[in-house]
Amino acid sequence: MATALRRELMTEARELTKAMRLLKSRLPGLQSAIPPGTLQVLWIISPASGCHLKDLAERTSLDPSTVSRSVAALVKAGLVARSADPDDGRASVLTLTPAGARALDEIAGWYDQQLAEALREWTPEDIAVLTALMRRLSTDLMSRHDHPLEAAR
Repeated sequence: MATALRRELMTEARELTKAMRLLKSRLPGLQSAIPPGTLQVLWIISPASGCHLKDLAERTSLDPSTVSRSVAALVKAGLVARSADPDDGRASVLTLTPAGARALDEIAGWYDQQLAEALREWTPEDIAVLTALMRRLSTDLMSRHDHPLEAAR
């Protein structure tokens, strides 16, 4: 019985991934300002304090070379700026440019509108329970790996 439930969970996880991919494909012209495949990295850069490339790789669980290519594309698009780290001259601090912050605000607003429509008949309690269970599953899955990048190889 437990195996069947886990398989059903995996099926629903694939369906959710497909639904999110379809939702993302409907993103209006906002996405054209953001280089393909870089949105996840852009979301993670702190608008207030910025971050380092190493932090982005850890927080996205992506290979540093993948994150580096994404950051280069975001810098070229004018959405992210690099500046010297005052504490470590060898490192760069990545920050959102005003254009990057505007693009994220617009995308966040669009996603919020889409979720509001999809969840229109859900109660706040339903949304809170789903959010808590998703957080718990993500935490439990991630806790099984000390170093997600090394475990994926």
